[in-house]
Amino acid sequence: MNTVTENMGGALDLQALLDVVPADRTVACLPTHESLILHDGEKELGRIPLDGVIDVSILDDSSVQKRYTVTRSLILGPLVLLFPKKTIREAYRLCIQWKDPKGDYHFTHIRIARRIMAEHMLNTIKHSLTPEVRADLAMRASEIKNRAAVSEKEQHRPIKETSPFITCEHCGIEFRKTDLPPGGKCPVCGRRLNVVAG
Repeated sequence: MNTVTENMGGALDLQALLDVVPADRTVACLPTHESLILHDGEKELGRIPLDGVIDVSILDDSSVQKRYTVTRSLILGPLVLLFPKKTIREAYRLCIQWKDPKGDYHFTHIRIARRIMAEHMLNTIKHSLTPEVRADLAMRASEIKNRAAVSEKEQHRPIKETSPFITCEHCGIEFRKTDLPPGGKCPVCGRRLNVVAG
């Protein structure tokens, strides 16, 4: 199967595309029965084959920034060096180790702003690697394809045109089906019509 990753040139292009995604945008990792689809909200960035996923882990890139403000310097004097103002910047990466169909090993890193989001994505991917979930996803995918095929056949099926008029075989007068009396008899000759109004 030709995936987006293969079309773009492989794992290096995939990582390059992930690196240029703006920091305020979250990359989603959506598991299907055969691959992990990486999507940035506007376009698909690539796919990682689910059969090739070896390990998934979270890397913590959080950092602490120390600042020495003027107000603290005036109040604390030289002690400001002992008590800097600290700002914690949360940053995490989801690391996916995988093997492509050629047998080459790759590491793909997805930046994630919050730990809870990283843990949720990690659990979703690990859950999708279990055989039961993959079988369930494959069954759903085939059902969706079958429904799409059936609806496509119905779209191409010629529509029977039913006339809103009915003609009495006995007297030859044509009436609207909605104008017929409830008994199904011709209002002119009084004989029973073969086609009853629907």
